[in-house]
Amino acid sequence: MYRCMMDKEAHQLKDFLELGGLKSTKERETILKELEVLEEHFNAEKLYSILSRKGTKVSRPTIYRTLKLLERFHLIERLDVKKNCFYYEPMSHKKDHGHLVCEHCGRIIDFASESIQDLKSEVFEGKNFKLDNISIQIFGICETCQKTSKIKS
Repeated sequence: MYRCMMDKEAHQLKDFLELGGLKSTKERETILKELEVLEEHFNAEKLYSILSRKGTKVSRPTIYRTLKLLERFHLIERLDVKKNCFYYEPMSHKKDHGHLVCEHCGRIIDFASESIQDLKSEVFEGKNFKLDNISIQIFGICETCQKTSKIKS
């Protein structure tokens, strides 16, 4: 139920939040609408910047609190890419994929592989373990940073 929320109309946010005993506010609806169209990984500061450029007034603390709330209800997934550096992606974008994380610039690149499904089958076979989510993060240096490093050398 929670995972498909991002695909529904924003007016349903009120009902969704009330199920959790929370209020639907204009700011929360604004954030949710922005996440529906956002097509890349983001952090709280990037979301704040996007909303500010659009002339939307949502405070940083509201963004941080709302992201925690959306994470709690499984509407977004938090990616821990570096110490105290969290990025998010909407669960509506979630398919079996992994993340390539650049250790220089922090860029996150999605990748898909048939092997992810094979890995899930292999690891959980006969273990009586209900799989909720699989997260694969591979750290390295992106193409752009590799080129920049070669130029500086």
